[in-house]
Amino acid sequence: RPAEKTAPLVTGTHTSLVRASLANSNADMSANGAIASHLQLIPKKAPSIPKPKWHAPWKLSRVISGHLGWVRCIAVEPGNEWFATGAGDRVIKIWDLASGKLKLSLTGHVSTVRGVAVSTKHPYLFSCGEDRQVKCWDLEYNKVIRHYHGHLSAVYSLALHPTIDVLATSGRDSTARIWDMRTKANVHTLTGHTNTVASVVAQATNPQIITGSHDSTVRLWDLAAGKSVCTLTNHKKSVR
Repeated sequence: RPAEKTAPLVTGTHTSLVRASLANSNADMSANGAIASHLQLIPKKAPSIPKPKWHAPWKLSRVISGHLGWVRCIAVEPGNEWFATGAGDRVIKIWDLASGKLKLSLTGHVSTVRGVAVSTKHPYLFSCGEDRQVKCWDLEYNKVIRHYHGHLSAVYSLALHPTIDVLATSGRDSTARIWDMRTKANVHTLTGHTNTVASVVAQATNPQIITGSHDSTVRLWDLAAGKSVCTLTNHKKSVR
């Protein structure tokens, strides 16, 4: 007696790789349970990440030469007409941004110039260097009008507060210092770092002063009190 033919449970053929299959013989499973189990087996869709916009690659437009030592710092004038550079040749140079031509050279530092900053409110340029000096230059007369004395070793960084006449500097003596720009008074000496304070940032919102140090930490400071309010310690090496 020939075997009875039964209708196939599944028809058709796969057109791609089959990675898994599942059969459930429990006839008592409720419909809700089956749906829940089925949903658990469906992998969650990864969140979509917007495709980044493509931009034409940057091209080198000009190489400017003139310094006789390593260029250590750059600051652009707020009007975007010129920029200043400081270097190991102890000179600050002012360059025309459009043409790249040298406009002016300022001399006065006796060691490497480590930082320059341009005031947004006054015709002043500030500089600091490995000679422990912090200078304020009047660009209408191209001469130094103020010195800020206090650092015991090389000064590596400086920053101007954006809303008040305050200057922040930091250096190899493991301190950052806050200065009254006009009176030259050392308002605060910020201590707590255990190695060179290589960078300092000033901003209008709290924390108004942020420092990075070779002791591998970043500190946030209360400008009014001159106290550290937070120390970030996740870096394994110097923060520059």
